Amino acid sequence: MSALAPSGPARRPVFRPSALAAALACAGLAAGAQEAPPAESRSLEEVTVSGSREPTTEGTRSFTSTAPTSTATRLGLTARETPQSISTVTRERIEQQNLQTLQDVAQASTGVYVSTLDTERVTYVVRGYNVTNFQWDGMLNTFSSGGNIRPSPDTVVYDRIEILRGATGLSTGAGDPSATINLVRKRPTATFQGSAAVRIGTDSLRRGEIDLSGPLAFDGKLRGRLVLAKQKSESFRDFYRTDNTVAYGILEADLGPNTTVSFGHEYQDPVPRGVTWGTVLYWDAYGQRANLPRSLNLTAPWASWAQKSSNTFATFEHRFNDDWRVRAAYTRFDRDEDGKLYFGFGGYPRLDGSGITVAYGRFPYEERMDVADVNVDGKYRLFGRQHQVVFGWGRAVTEGYSARVLSPAMPPSYSQIPDWRTWAGLVPEFPTTVMPYAQSTTRTTQTAGYLATRLSLADPLHAVVGVRYGKHDRTNSAFAENGAPSTRTRQLDDDILTPYAGLLYDINDNLTVYGSYTDIFQPQSQRDRHNEFLEPSVGKSYELGLKGEFLDRRLTASAAVFKSVKDNLAEVDDSVPPNSLPGGGTAYRSTGKGNKVDGVELEIAGQVTPQWNVFAGYSHTRARNAQGEPINTFVPRNLLRVFTSYRFDDGALRGLTLGAGVNWQSRLWANAQRPTGLFNPSGLPITVTDRIVQPGFALVSLMASYQINPQLTATLNVENLFDKGYYNRVGFYNGVHWGEPRKVSLGLRAAF
Repeated sequence: MSALAPSGPARRPVFRPSALAAALACAGLAAGAQEAPPAESRSLEEVTVSGSREPTTEGTRSFTSTAPTSTATRLGLTARETPQSISTVTRERIEQQNLQTLQDVAQASTGVYVSTLDTERVTYVVRGYNVTNFQWDGMLNTFSSGGNIRPSPDTVVYDRIEILRGATGLSTGAGDPSATINLVRKRPTATFQGSAAVRIGTDSLRRGEIDLSGPLAFDGKLRGRLVLAKQKSESFRDFYRTDNTVAYGILEADLGPNTTVSFGHEYQDPVPRGVTWGTVLYWDAYGQRANLPRSLNLTAPWASWAQKSSNTFATFEHRFNDDWRVRAAYTRFDRDEDGKLYFGFGGYPRLDGSGITVAYGRFPYEERMDVADVNVDGKYRLFGRQHQVVFGWGRAVTEGYSARVLSPAMPPSYSQIPDWRTWAGLVPEFPTTVMPYAQSTTRTTQTAGYLATRLSLADPLHAVVGVRYGKHDRTNSAFAENGAPSTRTRQLDDDILTPYAGLLYDINDNLTVYGSYTDIFQPQSQRDRHNEFLEPSVGKSYELGLKGEFLDRRLTASAAVFKSVKDNLAEVDDSVPPNSLPGGGTAYRSTGKGNKVDGVELEIAGQVTPQWNVFAGYSHTRARNAQGEPINTFVPRNLLRVFTSYRFDDGALRGLTLGAGVNWQSRLWANAQRPTGLFNPSGLPITVTDRIVQPGFALVSLMASYQINPQLTATLNVENLFDKGYYNRVGFYNGVHWGEPRKVSLGLRAAF
């Protein structure tokens, strides 16, 4: 039995078209449905609704997926047919483990390390590099993420999240050999279904959700879905709190037996207050461990770094026959960010409470991205065998706008924490004026055509080959304080050819061995001494692996070894003074030969029995520079993620599901500047380079769920059961970023 619902035309069971319409009307949306039919009309004959149906993990009760995915090649291959490592976090895992954000999902996934600079700046690190490519329903999102903020949206909107590890130049173009994260949204269902959920927990967590889906009109040929969520919470950090609003709606229509269109909109508006802008200092002014409290937050309650995003999308699909179809999609991403920050990040704490300096500023930023993609895929026969092919064209245009902000000078005392021991955040907001003109703008255009095919060379032997040919064009413009143009730089990379090749051999009905290769192409934002962009970094990525499907495909497993080589990396050019570029920028130069990363990954996921789900993922990554020295040491080399649950279907424990998990990581470290206990004539500490080390540790989680009746389920989640104190990031600004302490939450979900 497949873990996902099959695609293609489907027979629809009996439904009441007005059910979702009434529910949407209660939510303030007009669905345009007629009045509900009388009770006796419930015995309507079954009707057939044709059209494309996307696979889903919702309702499968499984930790794995064996459905086709287009994240790697757009060929619609299953994970076993894809010659790269791919993990799927299903809806079942998201709900059982209470993975409320993409950050939560990443922390529970094979080979992904979530590195946190402060409360808002989050990066996902895979195979030695930051993840810079994200997809929504397979559509590319290359937001430049001003301030290094990476998206961490609420997962209530998504059916599953796919993480394809390694370089993905065929489907995404520019990118590092890290991973591509594809967030696959929930789709309308053929019959009405609805749910509502509430959750309370540690740090004053309050959360509510509603999810309504089903047919709207025209005998189910028009379907819709509405998802709403609201969450407020505080934190173990002083002053920090969040207020998040999520809304998602989609309409899907069958225009004919072979044509389906959809239109939707996703909106996420997290509003944090009391945000940090850096780390907690690790050493005091005398070179000893400062041992500052885990809850200490040297910010102001009004400090914020909001990041509102919206995504409007439309898709079209037409099947010419059982073998060939055409698909077209358009997406508009909008992101509005406004950071007004105040945080004690620098210096070194002294015994009298002084010694810590403050950084403050306001950084409004807007970004827009338009993505269009059209492709044709199908099957063809050659040399007596059937093969698959996809070819298409895509274009992504991203525009960023940083407004000029004017702020009057503040007194010197405003930049000092008077006494960190008694800090209460009682500092006034600094005044600012956002001008109606830019400080800088950026425009990035990626255009490419692509072709990929899966060749059936023999019954057990297949090859996946492809090529992407495109252009990458980026322009950056800076403006003077009066809004007049100042400097303009352009980076144009034309005739970019990215090959992709993979070979797969089916050992038997359960096991497949594979190997793959692809090029790496990544434009660089650093400039040389002449204020010109550096040449892109380039390289190669290799992978060998073994994949398996067992127990009637309920259980999947994989093992892989990987290696990547990346050249033309940027390094500071010390032949010119620091900050010598226009606008105070630092000059860089290319290193020539660069980084080498290799490692191994193991994963198993799915159902041992229909009641027993398991997931386990292990990764070992070694990253070195051209001199053979380790790099990115603030990321652990070894990661282990384990979670399992068992559902009791009979006996005295019927309705109970119990689960437990362990997240283990090896040590990490980074160099920072430690005071020696001596002071220069100005009274500032004299420092030396020293390491901050976080030893390896394990975090334990527990889950218990009880189905009170067929419609009502209660779930208890405990994270970091033993309240382990640990650092998520070390060395940044000579400090540490604390990880989350123990968290307990209780949820109640009603289905109707």
